[in-house]
Amino acid sequence: MSHATPLTYTRWIALALARALQTDDETPGGRGARALQARAEQCLGVEARLWLRPLCVVLARWPDPVWRAHSVRSLADELQDTSAFLDGFDAALHPRPRVHRVLLRPSRRRPLPFALEHLSLPDWQTEADLAAWLGLSGEELDHFAGPSQRYRETVATPRRPHIAATRHYRCLLIPKRRGGLRLIEAPMPRLRALQRRLLDGLLHALPCHEAAHGFVPGRDVASHTACHAGQDFVIRFDLQDFFASVGRARVAAIFRTLGYSDGVVERLATLCTTRTPAMVRERLREDGALDLDGARRLAAPHLPQGAPTSPALANLSLFGLDLRLAGLAERFGASYSRYADDLVISGPATLRRDQGRLRAWVRAVIEDEGFRLRPDKTRAMPAGGRQQVTGVVVNQRPNLAREDYDRLRAELHRLAGMPRVDAALRDPLRGRLAWARQFLAATRVAKLDRMFDAIVFGEA
Repeated sequence: MSHATPLTYTRWIALALARALQTDDETPGGRGARALQARAEQCLGVEARLWLRPLCVVLARWPDPVWRAHSVRSLADELQDTSAFLDGFDAALHPRPRVHRVLLRPSRRRPLPFALEHLSLPDWQTEADLAAWLGLSGEELDHFAGPSQRYRETVATPRRPHIAATRHYRCLLIPKRRGGLRLIEAPMPRLRALQRRLLDGLLHALPCHEAAHGFVPGRDVASHTACHAGQDFVIRFDLQDFFASVGRARVAAIFRTLGYSDGVVERLATLCTTRTPAMVRERLREDGALDLDGARRLAAPHLPQGAPTSPALANLSLFGLDLRLAGLAERFGASYSRYADDLVISGPATLRRDQGRLRAWVRAVIEDEGFRLRPDKTRAMPAGGRQQVTGVVVNQRPNLAREDYDRLRAELHRLAGMPRVDAALRDPLRGRLAWARQFLAATRVAKLDRMFDAIVFGEA
């Protein structure tokens, strides 16, 4: 059952009963059939005793790890799938269930899943714990991650004057080299600092799939391209709307898997997602950079491209996709890796013959996982032609394309001939050199370094 399940009458009863069953369930004997039934009867009244008894007997058989792993919502989901619970709604056998009393328990964190038990993660039992860890007061946490941040448009109107117009992102439209606009949603300094704290203190500790190479400590473009060097056939796919495709529900699911309570999960998901304002979406539509489906994704809460937390959360949310595509590649005798939205499969010459089936399977898996392909970006590259992955030629070994080397050399030569160059260009140029250095022979690296050293940087 999804997190967005409508609050029907049956769901309301299940939620109320789940809260009652979890109240005092960690006390000695608190998960026995009699103790469970006593709390259930306090919630639904003694008139529900006949159908609650067999239900509580079933629940008392659960082992402790199963009990501890459930949140209120997941326990309600389990109840609604249990025949003993559904029997209580048979009007011919029992009176209509009714909530007499809502029993509450303190918020608590559930244990980590089996494979993550070794991780040392922040112990946020409550929203107050999260606020304190972030160095915020409760009011400040509301400012950044309160309910108003989840409204469709954060603009006050005469009918909705309570909606705050505060926005925590700047939307930048950057021209692409090949035409069109790229949307960057950059968080304001205070929110960016909070997101950086979450990245360093939580997200960096979480393992993503081994096929993911982008934004992963210890992996990079060089490790990504090395997976596909010297292969007979390389095929590259590209995901559409990479960050915008990761919605709030996926982000919340990551934090919920870590055992955090629903209140903490809501705050974390709000801190890491945003909605794109209508005027920005309209500008992108006018430019032709956005179709209707893409506009809908931006209108809903999604990972903002530009937030420090977005790359790590995107990698974590694509774990299932990476797992399935790695398995698919293995079935074809091939290898798979991903750098952000760039998906690459490479292998023997037989892959060229079987590429029709491979493409169909890849598309089916991607769509089943809730993402979309950009068909215009799919490239099939046999060994007889240039095989290029994330801008790097991989025919024999990872190597910078000749035109990219010539372009960088020409730019350095031009800047070295100027009397003075704006100091703001130093770091971007140094970054481009570091990138190129990974894929060039030592003699070419030395030549570029000498040209860089000849540039006179200073105030413009």
